[in-house]
Amino acid sequence: MSKFFSLNRLLFLGLTIAGMAAVALGVREDWFSVPIAPPEGASSFTDITVSKPGCTVFFKAALAIGVITTAASWLWKRQWSAAGSSIACLMILIPLAYPYFVIVRSPHVSADAAWLQMQHNNLTWLGGDIYLNAEYGSKGWRSKSYIVDAPRQLSVVSLPSWSPWELGLHRTEDLMLWLGYSNAFCQFAGRGWALAIVGSFLLFLASLQKEKELDFGRAGSAIALFTVVAIVASVVGWSRPFMASQQIRLASELSSQKQYEQASFHLERAVEVLPVLGQDTFYVSQRGILDRRLGIESDYVRLQSARSFESDGRFDQAFTILSELCDSENPAIRREANRGILRFAIQDFNCARFELSAARFRFVLKRNPCDVKLIYLLQLQGIRESRIDRVEEMRDWMYAASNRFNFGTKKILRAVAQQNSATATGLTNDADEIWAAQTRAKKP
Repeated sequence: MSKFFSLNRLLFLGLTIAGMAAVALGVREDWFSVPIAPPEGASSFTDITVSKPGCTVFFKAALAIGVITTAASWLWKRQWSAAGSSIACLMILIPLAYPYFVIVRSPHVSADAAWLQMQHNNLTWLGGDIYLNAEYGSKGWRSKSYIVDAPRQLSVVSLPSWSPWELGLHRTEDLMLWLGYSNAFCQFAGRGWALAIVGSFLLFLASLQKEKELDFGRAGSAIALFTVVAIVASVVGWSRPFMASQQIRLASELSSQKQYEQASFHLERAVEVLPVLGQDTFYVSQRGILDRRLGIESDYVRLQSARSFESDGRFDQAFTILSELCDSENPAIRREANRGILRFAIQDFNCARFELSAARFRFVLKRNPCDVKLIYLLQLQGIRESRIDRVEEMRDWMYAASNRFNFGTKKILRAVAQQNSATATGLTNDADEIWAAQTRAKKP
């Protein structure tokens, strides 16, 4: 009895149970999800749905198979073997490889996540609307301050401007990004992914048991196997951006030589190598230029025409094309069209064309219901128009949207939404309501 209940045996048993439980919960929970609008659009924050990468189910299945195989290796001899430790060690790589397949190989989902992340940053960074204090600046309350424009380029990952031989510690950020470990992934990663990592690691520790002791020799072999596989996989992942960059350079050279068909081929080849590149704003623009030169009628060409109209100041014609492209079957075209309409709406707001800006803000919100900058702008719109009901509606919308994020600035966003609501309440001259609104702003 004392042999069975020895401290070491209980420790390894606890690791096994905890690891199995964590993996089981990880398989049940979401690994990654991005809040989006339903196909018919979001009329309310209750309509918000989520988009999930298609690869998630395969990773969960692989993890479940790994657990079953590891358990079977123990049942075969009623003790942990070197094979079981190797399988448990490789199981850790399954969730660790997941970000790469989400950010790089699931372009539509990762681009949606990157856009929401960029809009959050555009609102909260030191040059953003919150820090510029748009409605409470030095010119006085409800001053005619300008709203910060949205970023012109959407880029999920950047291509290297350096050769592989220039590798150094200062390239760490790029290397991690190319493996999928970006801010956008961290903001929308689910609890299931974290549980999968913890559970697989605990199972690996449990598999190192040998006669109630930790087998350091087996641990060393398993760690060596893990390191070799991880390095090989990382090198493969890091090589893709360099290959895509080479294809882009070839396309650029061929385009300058007016060999547009070959340039288009290499541009498409770059997207095959690095799928997320197809969601980049510059890729979409270049594709539109090449399609036009080749006489191809496509949504890329129509989007490029809208941008030409915009640069020429023919905003109504540009808006007509963009509003039609918002229903395109191509997610990259839809996203760029919505971004273009948002730029027009911000321009209308800054020019005090509030009726037009309100309609365009609502148009974009219906298709991007969790864009926190857009929600903030609609609150400012309500303050400018003395529409208290609209400000309070957007306050509730901000709370619902922020619940979908892992942002560390949730409290700031909610406090700003409450502060805007308190400002709007001040228009009623009701002292009790103003005091209550200010209290809510202090404790969002």
